[in-house]
Amino acid sequence: MSDAKTYTEDQVSEAANAAMDLIIQDIECDDEWEDLLSLMVNATMTVLKSEMGADLEEVVEENYGLSLQEFKDERGF
Repeated sequence: MSDAKTYTEDQVSEAANAAMDLIIQDIECDDEWEDLLSLMVNATMTVLKSEMGADLEEVVEENYGLSLQEFKDERGF
């Protein structure tokens, strides 16, 4: 018997966002860092939904409606 746990997409999303909130509340982050943490949450969910097939370009397009280069330029990366 396997002890592996399974989680719904909503549970994973909620946990990832809660983790981001924990970091933000106790570590002073500027807008750039908060934006990167949000990107991490969005990337986690997009990669999960794509069965590990999404790349960063797809993550940014799906969640921000921008090309990766536009996203980076807009944020000064």
